[in-house]
Amino acid sequence: MVKKKHRYSAKEHRQIEHIQESEESRGAAPQEAKAIGYATVNKQNPGKHRFTAKEDRQAEHIMESEEERGKSEAEAKRIAYATVNKQRS
Repeated sequence: MVKKKHRYSAKEHRQIEHIQESEESRGAAPQEAKAIGYATVNKQNPGKHRFTAKEDRQAEHIMESEEERGKSEAEAKRIAYATVNKQRS
């Protein structure tokens, strides 16, 4: 199983940096300030989904097709979501 990683937008990175600087100015250790920044940004966006239900269905269909062609599950998933992501733009 592929482990999910949270990807942060540029805006979220700026928010994290701002929170980190603010916490450090209040006397928090740098590592603790960074952890607070990430925890705060994660807490602000709990229900944020990267893809809509329709896009997930499209990706599932593409993934099944790629697996039928002999691709591994991980490779098929990568291709499927890259294709759906490409269609968004």
